[in-house]
Amino acid sequence: MTQDVRDLLHAAAGLYRDDPRASAVLHDCLDRLEQPLRVAFAGAPSSGKTTLAAALGEWPTRALRDLVLLDDPGPADDLPDATVRLVRHLEPDELAAAHPPGGSAFARQSAVNSVLVLARADEVGAGRIDALLTAKQLARRAWREDPLCTGFLGVIAVAGQLAYGGRSLRDDEFDLLAAFAAVPREELERHVLSVDSFTDPAFPGPIPVETRRSLVVRFGLFGVRLALTLIRTGCDDRVKLSAELVRRSGLGELRDTLAGCFVARAEALKARTAIIRLEALLAAQPRPGGDRLVSRVERFAAAAHDFRELRLIADIRGGRTALSGEPAEEAVRLLGAQGTAPADRLGLEPDADPGDIYDAGLDALRRWRHEAERPDRPHAERTAAHVVVRSAEGLLALFA
Repeated sequence: MTQDVRDLLHAAAGLYRDDPRASAVLHDCLDRLEQPLRVAFAGAPSSGKTTLAAALGEWPTRALRDLVLLDDPGPADDLPDATVRLVRHLEPDELAAAHPPGGSAFARQSAVNSVLVLARADEVGAGRIDALLTAKQLARRAWREDPLCTGFLGVIAVAGQLAYGGRSLRDDEFDLLAAFAAVPREELERHVLSVDSFTDPAFPGPIPVETRRSLVVRFGLFGVRLALTLIRTGCDDRVKLSAELVRRSGLGELRDTLAGCFVARAEALKARTAIIRLEALLAAQPRPGGDRLVSRVERFAAAAHDFRELRLIADIRGGRTALSGEPAEEAVRLLGAQGTAPADRLGLEPDADPGDIYDAGLDALRRWRHEAERPDRPHAERTAAHVVVRSAEGLLALFA
C-alpha cells in the first residue's frame, strides 16, 4: 500500500512541479510516510487532553514507542493520522460534535482512525468509589447501542488524572497516603467526603493543608479515596499502589486499543492521510492530466482492504454484527486485531513453522469461505465473512 501511495505522490509531484506550494505539500506527504504515526488528542477545553497524552506518552512501553502524541496539534498537524477524541459525557450533543467532518468519499469510507474516550471517568456518578466501574459499563453500552458511536474503533472510559498520578506516584506521596490510611476509618471517613473537608484545618494529624491540597491536585479526591482503600486492602508499597491505580484508571485498555488499531496499522493510516491530502490538492487545483491521477486514487481506495478490516473489527467488537462467541473472536484475530503478522492473525506462536502457518491459513480460508457462501445466513453476516475471507487470502498470498 505504501509503495502505491509513493508512486501516486511522485506522479503528482511531476504534474505540479511548476507550483512551489503544491510541490511542498506533496513532498511533505512523502516525508510523513517515513515518519512515526501522528495521533492527536482532540476534545473541548478542560476535557483532559494534555493529562491523558502525558500519562500515555510517559509510559515506557514498546506498544506505543512508534507514535507521536499531539495533545495540542499545530497547523502542520491539522490532519493527523489518527485521533483520540475526548468527551466528558456520553450525551448526544457531545457525541455528535466528536465526529470529524465528512470529507471526500475515500475519507468517509476509511474513517476508521478514531477512538472515543469518556474522559474524567472518575466523575461519573458524583465520584462514588464505583465510578470507574460504572463509567466502563456506560462506555461499553454506548459503543454497542448508540448509533453516534458507530465508526469509532472503541469507546473507552479513562480517568486521566488518576492515570497520570498513578504513573508518576512518588515515594513521599505513598508515605502520606499510607499515613492517612492508618487513621481509623470511622475517624477519617467524614474528612474525605469533599475537597473542603479534606483540606479543612480540623483534619486529624499534623499534615499541612498545602500538602493535602497537593494530593488532591495530583490525584483528585476520587484518587485519594481509592488509594486509601487500596492501601488498606493490600497495596502496601509504592509500586503495587502505582500499578493498581493505573490498572483501574482504564489507561491500559486505551494503550492496548491504540497499539492494536493504530500502531499495527500505522502504514495504512499514514497512507490514508497522504491520499486525502492528494485528493484535496487535485480538487482544489485541477490540472490537465489530473483526471488520470484521480482515477488511480479511486482504484487505490477501492482496493484498500485494511480499512474494511478495521471497520469490521469495530463492528464485531461493538456488537453490530451477528457474529459472536468463538467465531467472532477468530474473525477479529484473522482481521488483524491482535497483530497483522500471519502468526498473530492465526493465533500461532511468533516463531511458528512456515508450513504450519500456511496449513492453518488454508484451514481458516476454507471455513470462512463456507460461512461466506451459506445461503441460510443473513446477507450482512455473509458480507462480513467475505471480508475475513479476503484477509485469509491475503495472508496465504504471502507464501506464493
